[in-house]
Amino acid sequence: MFNKEGIPFFIITIPFLSILFISFFTLSYYLKLSNENFEKDINEYKKLYALESNITKKQIEEKISLKIKEHEETEKKFKRFIVLTTVSILIFMALFSLLMTTIINDLIKKYKLQVQYKENKLQKLNRNLASKVEEGIAEGKRKDKAMLQQSKLARMGSMISMIAHQWRQPLTELSGILMELETATRFKKVNEEHILNSIERSDTMIEFMSNTIDDFRNFYKPDKIKEDFYLVESCKKALSLISATLSENQIKLEFDVRQDSKIHGYPTEFSQVILNLLINATDILIEKKIQNPKIKIKIEKREDTSIIIVSDNAGGIKEKNFEMIFDPYFSTKESSKGTGLGLYISKLIIEKNMGGELSVKNDHEGAVFKIALIG
Repeated sequence: MFNKEGIPFFIITIPFLSILFISFFTLSYYLKLSNENFEKDINEYKKLYALESNITKKQIEEKISLKIKEHEETEKKFKRFIVLTTVSILIFMALFSLLMTTIINDLIKKYKLQVQYKENKLQKLNRNLASKVEEGIAEGKRKDKAMLQQSKLARMGSMISMIAHQWRQPLTELSGILMELETATRFKKVNEEHILNSIERSDTMIEFMSNTIDDFRNFYKPDKIKEDFYLVESCKKALSLISATLSENQIKLEFDVRQDSKIHGYPTEFSQVILNLLINATDILIEKKIQNPKIKIKIEKREDTSIIIVSDNAGGIKEKNFEMIFDPYFSTKESSKGTGLGLYISKLIIEKNMGGELSVKNDHEGAVFKIALIG
């Protein structure tokens, strides 16, 4: 019957005031009609009494006077009844208004208490939420640091592995040179020219190995500022680091450059993304023991967007893994071969640091990773 916000007092009293107004209006109108009818009746009585010859004027006046008194007495009774009814209505209205006001006040107090309770609960939730947000941010920072540390360790492992592949051939050649010197010395056939030639060849191999270390060290050195660089040049840096691994595993590499582009961004980080995609493709080709394994890199430009596509013929990614392929710590490799951070870090570099897009799909041969950059 009453809403929770309460009902204003005048809304309660208006119906009763309307009843009183209608009652008084009806009473006034009724009294007016009654007086008019009474006057008409008196005039009729006078005419009737005047026609009777045996009634004197004085008797007529007495009878008329009696009628008037009866009418006045009836009016008084009616007025007392109306007054009594009005007073009763007013008392009822006062009691009813008091009752309604009490109920409304109770409802308002109850509503205020509920509002206050909810406000206190909301403030408590806000405080808890703020603390939880701070804890979440702190936890996120800890996880980011942990992921970066794991990423560094993973990259260090990859770097050591690739250095080992790059050094294997020159170390083999150095071993051969030393064996030649040892054999020549044992058979007393060594001479100054032979020694100098062996030293020169050894220096060449050692210089190559030293340059390999410098290349890896500079490659994994993070960029601090954005700069303009060409995609082909950056891709070739990544290829130079994995070429020995590809050659050792007889993986054919196709480098298809339709149109080179100059990009404004972080060249070293971009090279790391390409290297990571190449490492992933190499690992899956080796793991699945694909016959005639191959990796293809294609660079082209579509309007204002540069497209870099890295694909392989390893059969593609399972459908159930597509939604999680870029999630941190998700990996289809054995735990000893991957941390699940490579593609996650690569996506961050391309999309967050360089404003591009990294996506993946399958074609009839295998997985196709596409990088789209403005420029």
